Amino acid sequence: MHARTPWRLLNISIFVLIALLILPLYIDLGLRASLDHMEGRGTVGGIDFKAYYLAAHLLKRGENFYDVKAQEEAMVSFGLPLNDSLYIYPPLLAILFLPLTALSLGQAAQVWFLFNLALYGLTLAILAKSTGLDTLKENIAPLILLAFLFAPVLFTLHKGQVNIVILFLLALTYWFYKRGNLTWAGVSLACATMIKVVPGLLILYFLWKREYVVVWAAIGTIAIIGILGLMIAGPSVHHTFFSSVLPALDVPRPNPSNQSLGGYLSLLLIPNPFTGCILNSPLLWKLLTTLFSLLLLLSTLILCPRAKREKWDLEVSLVVATMPLVSQIAWVDLYTLFLLPYAVLARYLLQGKGRRINVALVASSFLLLNSPRFVDLWTHYVARYDWLLGNPFFLGLPFYGAIAVWLVLARMCWMKGEGVTSHV
Repeated sequence: MHARTPWRLLNISIFVLIALLILPLYIDLGLRASLDHMEGRGTVGGIDFKAYYLAAHLLKRGENFYDVKAQEEAMVSFGLPLNDSLYIYPPLLAILFLPLTALSLGQAAQVWFLFNLALYGLTLAILAKSTGLDTLKENIAPLILLAFLFAPVLFTLHKGQVNIVILFLLALTYWFYKRGNLTWAGVSLACATMIKVVPGLLILYFLWKREYVVVWAAIGTIAIIGILGLMIAGPSVHHTFFSSVLPALDVPRPNPSNQSLGGYLSLLLIPNPFTGCILNSPLLWKLLTTLFSLLLLLSTLILCPRAKREKWDLEVSLVVATMPLVSQIAWVDLYTLFLLPYAVLARYLLQGKGRRINVALVASSFLLLNSPRFVDLWTHYVARYDWLLGNPFFLGLPFYGAIAVWLVLARMCWMKGEGVTSHV
């Protein structure tokens, strides 16, 4: 009992720090800067939220919320600066935002920020419970503190992104699947997929693993949501999404914040104002992005044997870690989803079920995924220090962190498949 007293004091101190300092700072940020993008000073507060809000506003008026001209006119009418942050999500998100249109833009941004902050706390509780981290009482408080300091989460909250909702739904999927509630696991996964397409990779994983209850529940939920969406938004909106919006996502978007595989390669191969690209070859970018994405997906498939269910949490984590990498657009805030793989890995590594190299890679990956705080500062000086700070290899630090997590999970899945459990 006496040996645990220092840990108990540390945990209490950290929870007090979170309650009295970090949460108030977050709430203050949400009340003051949840829509500072509106001031047009180059800030990003609410920049993604306003796209969701304006899409719901256009839907309420019976307009096609995917129409670029309509979105730009809506920006002007609300006094927002024009930019290319447009609504490109499936129709469900715009439909879900309809109630927020009853509030002013600023009030709705604050409500959305505080809702996501509360949902994030609930998500962390679900992840801790479902992964068994709550039993490691000596370590739980430091892990929660790190979760609240995770840069992708801060970016998601500040930009008003929807990634915390996706993480919540994936955490529910994990929770339901572990408890044997396969139907509800499929429902949660379908809702995540209908908000943001990339979680659909998990549906393919469950199909590969012959978890047909999960798959059919997901397909049925997608069908129901799709029918309701057709009734609310109309066929023309859905036609625009499938015929114009989805194909447009295949266009390269070089930006230091786009840390997917394709985003990283675009900094090397596509002319852009952020880096001195090594080659000007969009065709090579397309070939390499497609090839490496297929290799990642094929490797994930090989590492998830169909006949085995033990250590499925590592496999699910591997699939989730693959999602941002194979997305054409994976702004740094999408790596909020990595909280699920991190929770699973923390459980294994804190129990001593991992080699030191895995611990080192996971720790370094966390630091690298937090590096955009500095990268965003660096890119302001690219014009002056192009040789150093505009180097595309230097701007890919979060991408390297994501690859490190993927490699750790891949190795642990491989060792599990080989039956070498002592190292897992």
